[in-house]
Amino acid sequence: MTSVLVTGCAGFIGSHLVDFLLSKGATVTGIDNFRTGKRNNLASALANPRFVLLEMDICDSSLLQRVAETYDTIFHLAAVSSVKLSVENPALVHRNNVDGTLNVLELARIRDAKRVVLSSSAAVYGNPSSLPVNEESPLNPQSPYAASKISAEEYLVAYGNSYGIEPVILRYFNVYGPRQTCSEYSGVLSIFINQALNSEPITVEGDGKQTRNFIYVDDVVRATYLASEANRARGETINISGSEAISVLQVAQAVLSAVGQTSSRIVHLPERKGDLRDSIGSMSKARRLLRFKPQVSLNDGLRRTVEWHQLESCSP
Repeated sequence: MTSVLVTGCAGFIGSHLVDFLLSKGATVTGIDNFRTGKRNNLASALANPRFVLLEMDICDSSLLQRVAETYDTIFHLAAVSSVKLSVENPALVHRNNVDGTLNVLELARIRDAKRVVLSSSAAVYGNPSSLPVNEESPLNPQSPYAASKISAEEYLVAYGNSYGIEPVILRYFNVYGPRQTCSEYSGVLSIFINQALNSEPITVEGDGKQTRNFIYVDDVVRATYLASEANRARGETINISGSEAISVLQVAQAVLSAVGQTSSRIVHLPERKGDLRDSIGSMSKARRLLRFKPQVSLNDGLRRTVEWHQLESCSP
């Protein structure tokens, strides 16, 4: 790997990936429209002469004119990643996640990119009939967000079949860690931590018995990098999940313990529309093709995330 493109480079996962790629000696071009991404996330990258930032929207018709180079790999992370927002504004999510992906794939085709690694989501599985869910499980979208990710996946497969691009699809399960946006559209761990730090009620939607595999962002970045390098990953769809299943209510209790002294208490709200009951991924394919398994335990990752939130000013 010498020259790579990262879309969504200022976002939660994208900025960590940029830092990791630069540490590996790659020359990195990043694209972000800063709708949710933050410049502070790129503080280290912007000081590196091997990083170039293009502030623009992946849906912009000028993408081909602005991005004139050829890249070994395109990491496509730019997306609206909120189930809640997709239920509220499905057209916005379609434009970013489907039209935007098509625009990036056109860039890959015309600029002769060798491999495109797409960051997809466990949401595509819906509520599976058995757990852990593997990559051959039926797709059953429960939200416009999930439908948009399936569309993006299918476009990537089609471009691989039609134009010889090497597609790799990664279905992330419940990623958490430093730099995750603090808002009502964030991941549940980020929401819980900020509620606890501000001595607000921790709001569990539904009965809290929903189960999740949480995976720390550093592990996700490492898996994403491996997917760009491994020959066996070519043309594959791979789950990237944590190894510890836990209920949402248990997560809320773990956050209270990690934050320490707080007047927060757990309260229950109505179940969120489009939310999944269980999201537990099989990692057998990731172990086999990428030689990957998570290294950061939930307790350790939660501690690191709380420490970051305590030090950083985290605003929507």
